[in-house]
Amino acid sequence: MNRSFRREGTLLLLTLMIAFPLLAQDLLIRGAHLPGPNGSKGEPVDVWVQGGRIVSMGAGLEAPDAIAFDAEGLLITAGYIDSGTSVGLADVSGLGTSNDGEVEGDPNAAGFEVWRSLNEASSMIPVAPNDGVTHGVIVPSAGDANFAGESAMVRFVQGDGFVKTPSLAQHLYLREWNRKVAGGSRGNALQMVLADLDEAVRYARDQKQYNTSKLRAFSMEERDLKALVRVIKGQRPLVVHVDRAADIRKIVDSLARFPDLRLIISGGVEAWRVAPLLAEKKIPVLLNVLDNVPESFDRLGARLDAAAILDRAGVPLAFMSTTPYSEFRSLTQAAGVAVANGLPWERALRAITAGPAEIWSIEGGRLAVGEVANLVLWDGDPIEITSAPTAVMIDGEWVNLETRQQKLSERYRDLLNLK
Repeated sequence: MNRSFRREGTLLLLTLMIAFPLLAQDLLIRGAHLPGPNGSKGEPVDVWVQGGRIVSMGAGLEAPDAIAFDAEGLLITAGYIDSGTSVGLADVSGLGTSNDGEVEGDPNAAGFEVWRSLNEASSMIPVAPNDGVTHGVIVPSAGDANFAGESAMVRFVQGDGFVKTPSLAQHLYLREWNRKVAGGSRGNALQMVLADLDEAVRYARDQKQYNTSKLRAFSMEERDLKALVRVIKGQRPLVVHVDRAADIRKIVDSLARFPDLRLIISGGVEAWRVAPLLAEKKIPVLLNVLDNVPESFDRLGARLDAAAILDRAGVPLAFMSTTPYSEFRSLTQAAGVAVANGLPWERALRAITAGPAEIWSIEGGRLAVGEVANLVLWDGDPIEITSAPTAVMIDGEWVNLETRQQKLSERYRDLLNLK
C-alpha cells in the first residue's frame, strides 16, 4: 500500500479541520474524477456540498461563497457500506467475556437490541474510514437461540452520532452448526422458527388482551414477541444466515405464508444454486466473497464466481466483511476478487455502495444531487487493495483519518531512537 499517500492525506485533513469548522456548511470540491471503466480515471467532476448534502455536480462549477477544496485529480466515490460486521461489540474476539454481541442461555433472543452494547469509543471505528467504509451494519451473533436479535446501522465516527439506526433488522441463524439449539435437526429448527412467528401473529392480533391473562400463555417474553411482530408486519427485514441451497429453498417456501415479511439471505455460500428463485422473489443476498471454502456439508458448492452468477440472474447483492479482525480492507479485496471472477467492475462497486443502501433502505451509497454527502477521495482504483483514501466525508463532515494504530506504528517504528 502507498503509505505516503495515506500520511499526506491525513495531514491534509488535519490542516483542513483546523482551517474551518468540521461541519462544512458550504464546500466546493474541485478537480475530482468519477471512476471510469475498471477503476480508471473517468470524467472530471466538481461536487458542491451544502448543509451535509450534495446540491450540485458537474465540471467547472462556480460557488463563490463556498470553501474550495482541491481534489487534485483524485477519484471520488460514495462512502462504502459494510453489510455485516461486529465493530464496537468485541475488542478481542478470542476473549469471550469481551463479546457483547450474543445472548447465551436464552431460547429466543429476538428482542435483543445490539446497539445497546456498542462501544462508540472502540479503537476499531477510525480504521473503517481509512478503508473507505463510512457506514456499517453491526450484527448480533448466534448465541443459544436461532433468533439472535436486531442489528444496528452505524456511521464510523467515534462519539455522539455513532449509531444511525438503532433497530435495523432481525437476524436469524439457520446454518449447519446452529441446529444444536433445536435438538440437532435443521428441520426442527425451521419448525421452531415458524412456531415463533405464528406466536407473534397471535400476539399482534390480541395484543390488548395480553396483560389481562385472558390469552393462552406465550412461549416468549413480550420484548421478543414485539420484535417478531415488527418482522411479520414488514417493519424490519428478516436476515437469515444460511448457506445450503436446499435450506434456502425451504426457508423461502416456508416464510411465504407471511406476506409482509421482507427476507434477506446472509452468507449464502450456495445461494447461486437458487439464483432464479431469489431473483423472482427479489430476495437480496449479503455475501462475503472471501468466505468461499467448502469447510462443511452446507458449503460444498462454494465458488469464487458466486457473486457474478447472482448478479447475472438479477439478485440484489451487497458485500460484507463479517468481522473487523480481517480489517475493513477485506470489503474492497472481496470486490476485487469478485471482479477477477466475472463480476463487472461497476457492479462490484455497486455492491458496496448503492446496492446495500437500497437493500437496507437508507440514505447514502450514491453520488447524486440531493444525496447525503458521504464521499471518499482515492489515490487509485477504489476497489484495488493497494489504494487508500486521502480524504473522507461522512454526512457532510470531514473525518480525521488518524488512528491509534497509526500513532503506535509511528512511535515504535524506530526502537533505537526511543527516549
